[in-house]
Amino acid sequence: MNKEHALALLKEVVQMETVLGKETEVVNHLAALFAQHEIPFERVTYAENRDQLVVTLTGSKGAGPVLGFSGHMDVVPVGEVAWTHPPFAAVEEGELLFGRGTCDMKAGLIAQVVALIQLKEAGAPFAGTVKLLITVGEETAAVGAGQLTDLGYADDLDALVIGEPSQLDVVIAHKGALWPQFTTYGKTAHGSMPQLGVNAVDQMLEVIRQFKDTFDFSCATDTLLGTSTASLNILQGGSGNNVVPDKCVANVDIRTVPGQNHEKLKADIEEMVRALDGRLEYFKGEVAFVNDLPPIRTEKDDPFTLLTAEIIRKVAGKEPVIKSLTGYTDGSQFSRAAKDFPIIIVGPGDTSLAHQPNECVPIPQFYQMIDVNKEIALNYLR
Repeated sequence: MNKEHALALLKEVVQMETVLGKETEVVNHLAALFAQHEIPFERVTYAENRDQLVVTLTGSKGAGPVLGFSGHMDVVPVGEVAWTHPPFAAVEEGELLFGRGTCDMKAGLIAQVVALIQLKEAGAPFAGTVKLLITVGEETAAVGAGQLTDLGYADDLDALVIGEPSQLDVVIAHKGALWPQFTTYGKTAHGSMPQLGVNAVDQMLEVIRQFKDTFDFSCATDTLLGTSTASLNILQGGSGNNVVPDKCVANVDIRTVPGQNHEKLKADIEEMVRALDGRLEYFKGEVAFVNDLPPIRTEKDDPFTLLTAEIIRKVAGKEPVIKSLTGYTDGSQFSRAAKDFPIIIVGPGDTSLAHQPNECVPIPQFYQMIDVNKEIALNYLR
């Protein structure tokens, strides 16, 4: 598969509108391609019209480690701001390819797919196995990677490359995500007679006040990732200005760093809510956790980090920055596998363009990433 075929494949996949779902269209297309090249794969169904692919290429030089690659197929909505080019047209302009998902992260995914096919065409000249995990639902709590991890598909990995956009820098760490959703319940009444009701919004304000007084996330720090953070991002309560609200919901986004124990955090938050029940009259509240993804970190001097950086120098002719991300990736889910292994994130495109109007990816970076993936496989599985 040459560069022209690789770019054509990327355009075809970008034109598939996998907005927070419907990934099976991509799976059908890629499955036919892998079958054509006689590369074994397995379909794993997450939900209706949401299949995943696990692709396995065994080297021709005997047994060896298992190197994982991973990319997701889902994209976020295009938003309300008008685009210069239609968001699913995959328009090529100069050295840029425009379209929703070009950067996040179909270019990174297809660079892995093409690298696998080119390795097969070259006779798979390595010892060991390359395993490609193609996931659904990364944009919604990395649910597809969670399913694959729970089913054991990551248990045999010895290292993993996630193709999220990094401008071909090497990302070795990112924060985790813990999202408590608080719900308070009251008693409705006419707005002119509030004394006859119990205001659920007032109850929620007490929950939020107690949360801020109890937890100081700035105390948790990491040399690469900085401090842990918490942000109240959703507050919903009330149905009319003349009705005392009987329900209120608040969602908090906590971003964690290595060293913070999610199970202890959840237990402490649950205890905080229980304590309010004993202190406040008529209080009724609960908390659920709608996202729970741990942080990940691979050390700067890990051999896999050093190998990846050296290959980028060789292929792309640039000095890669070793850095971290504040957002999460499928790596959070895969880090729950049966054994520890290094996880790095490297791919074409600028993460600042992800989820934005006029999202695009530099085509030369896409081509370079194909070669970077191949060289990582050939050197790691030497």
